[in-house]
Amino acid sequence: MTAERRAGARWFTPRVRMLLARVVVVVGVVIALLALVTARWGLLFVAVIVVGLGAAMSPARRRS
Repeated sequence: MTAERRAGARWFTPRVRMLLARVVVVVGVVIALLALVTARWGLLFVAVIVVGLGAAMSPARRRS
């Protein structure tokens, strides 16, 4: 394994993946709240998709 590959691998540690997943879920929740307040159902649909993607990104879902 090259030094470049090892240095780049630290960005995908479980801690970083969990942080990214949490950020994506928080963004989805904010979009959902905005959609509910403004009664924009298309935004609510997008928020559900974003929250689902955030849940799928967590390191607990990754088995490699």
